[in-house]
Amino acid sequence: MGNRPTIRDVAKLAGLSIASVSRALTRPDSVKEDTRTRVNEAAQSIGFQFNRQAIDFRRGRSDALIVLVSDIANPFFPVFFKGIEKEARERGFTMLIGDTSAGPQSEATYVGMLAAGKADGLISNIGRLPEGLPQPAATDDSYRGPPIVACNHDAGAKIPMVRIDNYTAGKDAAEHLLQLGHKRFAQIHGSQEFADFRARLAGFSDTVANAGYAVPSSALVPGDLRVQSGRDAVMALLSQDVRPSAIFAHNDEMALGAMHQLSLSGFRVPSDVSVIGFDDLSYASATTPAITTMRLPREVWGATACKKLIDQILGVDNGPHDQMLAAELVVRESTAAFL
Repeated sequence: MGNRPTIRDVAKLAGLSIASVSRALTRPDSVKEDTRTRVNEAAQSIGFQFNRQAIDFRRGRSDALIVLVSDIANPFFPVFFKGIEKEARERGFTMLIGDTSAGPQSEATYVGMLAAGKADGLISNIGRLPEGLPQPAATDDSYRGPPIVACNHDAGAKIPMVRIDNYTAGKDAAEHLLQLGHKRFAQIHGSQEFADFRARLAGFSDTVANAGYAVPSSALVPGDLRVQSGRDAVMALLSQDVRPSAIFAHNDEMALGAMHQLSLSGFRVPSDVSVIGFDDLSYASATTPAITTMRLPREVWGATACKKLIDQILGVDNGPHDQMLAAELVVRESTAAFL
């Protein structure tokens, strides 16, 4: 045996074919546990080191996935990442996280990694197609760039998508408040540049309008998804002649800020004003009062997007081009009947 053990040496010592050893090393989930054990023990005993990167280079894959998000510090994303990582790991892929809060140049950097073969595909949760990827023409029926799955793009985007049914979520939030007898509504909404927030706003406003009420433009207050913008929005709403009896905040952070400012301003939640949030982050059930919110299936969302992307990379038919997931109303203490 030479100075550098080879896969042939491992196969001979383990009493297996070279093909079986190769499968155990490159796709361990595809062989029996006994086979994996024999290969690992044989490799360790002769000091064989498996160069996975070289194998991946020869077959033209990195087995890495890029996940782009708008702000890695947002507490929304860890559970979303968990769903992606678990699905990726089970299928032999790794996950690279990209934060695009620095702007389009950071998006282009990660897209460049994709083009250089340092990753095989990309999951985008930034609200639009990342800078540097080919933008499909309006008349085109297909996306011809590298493998990608979008998580909160416009419904008309011609790329594979796994997204939340935000319109129905907004509708469900409005129906909950209408059933409690509310008639004066406000929304603290996310940027209307993004499809998910536009859909939430429309679903809520349309449902209120269909019930014979309205959300006046003065009661549609923009926020940046942070706690302080919830406080600022409430200050703006309280300065108006008509105070809302119910507020729909487009995420839990703004709902938390809204509740805090209402308390500082002498209003009780939910006795004076009901507040409903969105996402169901971990603290939503631990506040006082606990936040009524729309729960997103964040882990399932991530896992589903990852499965769709890997299937796309492997050339597998992976179901509907545009897959929708539902949000769930979780009723807690921050909403109550309007008396």
